[in-house]
Amino acid sequence: MTHHVECAAILEPVREAWASAGLLRDELSSTVLTLNLRGTPALDWAADAGEPCVLTLRQLVRTPLAGSAPLVRICENPTVLAAAADTHGGDSAPLVCLQGQPSAAALTLLRHLHQGGTTLRYHGDFDWGGLRIASALLRRVPWLPWRFTTADYRAAVLDHPGGPPLTGRPAEAPWAPGLSDALEELGVRIEEETVLDVLLSDLAR
Repeated sequence: MTHHVECAAILEPVREAWASAGLLRDELSSTVLTLNLRGTPALDWAADAGEPCVLTLRQLVRTPLAGSAPLVRICENPTVLAAAADTHGGDSAPLVCLQGQPSAAALTLLRHLHQGGTTLRYHGDFDWGGLRIASALLRRVPWLPWRFTTADYRAAVLDHPGGPPLTGRPAEAPWAPGLSDALEELGVRIEEETVLDVLLSDLAR
């Protein structure tokens, strides 16, 4: 109980900041989707079954993960995580899904993993919205690109030249020099689902 009280006291100013920014309504509505992470009873059970697990901010605050994996990949869209569970099950490498903008629960989990020595690698949609989501996460948690560089984008466009046109307001990609210019030059949107086979090959272990 003492450990839970200490964690809650430490995180209270952080939760207040999230709430003021509109990122947090309560400890139960803020969630994060995971696959094959371990370190809590709920996560261990789900990993044994090879099933996705939804963690709330309340769970993450009250029962922080015991230990951390050497490498955890992060995706933007739940389609990727669902496909990894269907294809690899319990043999999938650990994966965290943001389901769009990073939630307070996702930030809590990823910060805990980073502080425990986990290397985080991120992949998202190659479009302006995807770049904004990735930049928002990078401002809060350090990560390395997971097939999310300028070269990866150009290769994906070559493989899928008939992709939907890129629309919207341009955004920067501080982790990948030249990526924003490449998006403007080629004008093709590459969603995660488009390169799903490549991502799934990385998740096999």
